[in-house]
Parts: sequence; C-alpha cells; structure tokens
Amino acid sequence: MVFKLSKLFSSASDTVTVGKSGVVGVDIGSSSVKVVELEQREDVIALKTYGELQLGPYGGLELGQVTSLDKKRKTEALVDVFRESGIKATKGVIALPLSSSFVTIININADIKKEPDIGPRVRVEARKYIPVPISDVSLDWFELPPLGDLPENTREVLVAAIQNDVFSETMDIISAVNNQQQPSEIELFSSMRSTIKSTDTSLAILDLGADTSKLYIVQDGMPRKIYRNPVGGSQVTQNIADALNVKYEEAENLKRNYYEQMPEAQAVKKAFVETYERPLQEFRKVLLEYEARQNKPVGRVVVTGGGAAFLDTAPYVAYMFDVEVERAKPFSKIAYPAFMEDVLFDIGPTFSVAVGSALRHFE
Repeated sequence: MVFKLSKLFSSASDTVTVGKSGVVGVDIGSSSVKVVELEQREDVIALKTYGELQLGPYGGLELGQVTSLDKKRKTEALVDVFRESGIKATKGVIALPLSSSFVTIININADIKKEPDIGPRVRVEARKYIPVPISDVSLDWFELPPLGDLPENTREVLVAAIQNDVFSETMDIISAVNNQQQPSEIELFSSMRSTIKSTDTSLAILDLGADTSKLYIVQDGMPRKIYRNPVGGSQVTQNIADALNVKYEEAENLKRNYYEQMPEAQAVKKAFVETYERPLQEFRKVLLEYEARQNKPVGRVVVTGGGAAFLDTAPYVAYMFDVEVERAKPFSKIAYPAFMEDVLFDIGPTFSVAVGSALRHFE
C-alpha cells in the first residue's frame, strides 16, 4: 500500500505542478459518491467532467439518506456515476473516509538528542488510540514541528492508519471501472489540498458531511487538531421532514433548493440551526482553545462538505464563531469554462474531497 505522510504534507499547497495525463478523483461518502475528472491542457490543469450520484437507492433507502453499502453495491454506484458523467480517465485517486481510518496527534516524551528515532515508541503508543490490532492496519506517522507551549521533551506526532480490509476493498472497487491502482489517501488530506492557499499560515476547515461533522485545524500545511461530532446533514433533513410532515426525499430537496422567499424557508432554516447549534458550540470551543495555546487567531475559517452548500451555512457559522467564514471553492484551483462559474460555486463545497484527491496526481 502506498501511504506516505511526508508526501501528503508537501502537497497541501496552492501551487500544483502539472502532470502528464488525466485523472479522476473519487469520494465515496455516506450518502453520495462524487467524481471529478481533471486533465492537462498545455500548462494548466482543467476540469473535464464531474458527477454526483445518491447512494440511498442502492441500499433500499431514499435520496439523501445515509447508507452503508457492501462492495458490490458500491461498485455498481461507481460504475453508474462513471458512465453518466462520461469519465474516461484510466487513472484514479480515491479518498478514504475518516470513519474507516484513524488520524490522531499523540505526545511522546523523549529528548530529541538522546532519542532521535522514536519510531518504535510511536507504534507502541499508537496501540492505545487505534481500536483494532496494529496488524490489521497500514500505519504511518510524521513528527510535527514544535508548536505552542509544550512541556520539555514533549514531541508531537501525527499518526494515521488505514484498515487493510478497507483499503483492499477500495482498490477492488476502483479496478472495476478500469482504473489503474493509484495511491489512496484519507479524506482529510484531500480537503486540505483543495482548500489551502499558498498564503495560509493557519486555517480551520469545518467539514459538514451527511453523517458527521469534522473540524481540521491546519498550521503551516500540517493538521494540528482534528475534532469530530456525530451530527451531519442527514439529521437536518430528518428534522425538516418531521417539522413539515413530509417524506425524507422531499425534505432533502427543500434543503438543497432552499432560498429565503420559499414558503417553507422558516421551517428549513430552523431545522438547520437547531441541528448544528450544539456541534458548532463545541467546534468553537476547540478553535478558541487552540488559538489560546498559540496566542494568536487562526488565519481563515472555511466551511466545506455537503452541509456547506446550504445557502445560509457560512453566515450562520460566522455568527456562531464570531469570525469571518468563507465557503470552500475547490474548483478555483483548476481551469474551467466561464459559463460554469455559478454552478461550480454552488456545488463546490460538496466536491472538495473529490477535487483534492484528483489534484494529488498532478504533484
């Protein structure tokens, strides 16, 4: 398995070196699968095609609902979205969900002069955080530069692991669409790649997914804090359905097509606010604690994920965090026709992971 953290860190920048061929980035989420095909055109990376397919019907559920599919159903969905989107690339990079991987930052008490190699100790410490046998995962780690007021001889290490059976299944799935096996990565790093600017020294990425919400705090291109909350867009949809006494699919459409003048606007917005209020309070607390440790504010806050596509997400997060908040624009990293500007702005947050994974190939 190709899994090198040093490669991931060096790639999280605003500048992308063009490769020699096209590639498709694949993001199989909990409610939909997203694909983005990029290709080289002279000296730029350009968008060729993209697509999204809801996974609910493949699991006997409604559109937008969270589902857990077996390999056969995931393969069917990926084949379908490739066909409907007109994907032609023979190389693919697939992002693995954070739910099937383990990423954490641990502290190792070791004097760098007396113990320069802490690799063996990292594996021992990692056992305390990874809830499966070490033999069942592919493990990598990266020692982070000193940051903040750490106790003497305390060294921070980012540990990442991917379950071997999940990785094997993923490779089988992407092989089913005639794609060559490519290095895969955890979705966190794909989001970073499509979001970070070369001018960023610090960044907070709030990823509002269908099943869970995540906060990534990035410093100098490296993740320094990861916090998860088990609340996502599917709960918003269910709350809309309950409030308006409509089916889940209708509630999902109301959420996706929300605008302030629609008759159901008040109920839709209320469901959104009530669902995310407590998680956002938790995320703000985490962010403030990090900023207090650094004694300076995080440079930017960006919202991404399907939940960020909701019209009022960025303003509401800005209100809760009491800071300026930006909506993710992953397509700004690539070239595309001018007439697609509005569409790509609308769908951008949903495709952050797919775009970021495709960009990996061009580094």
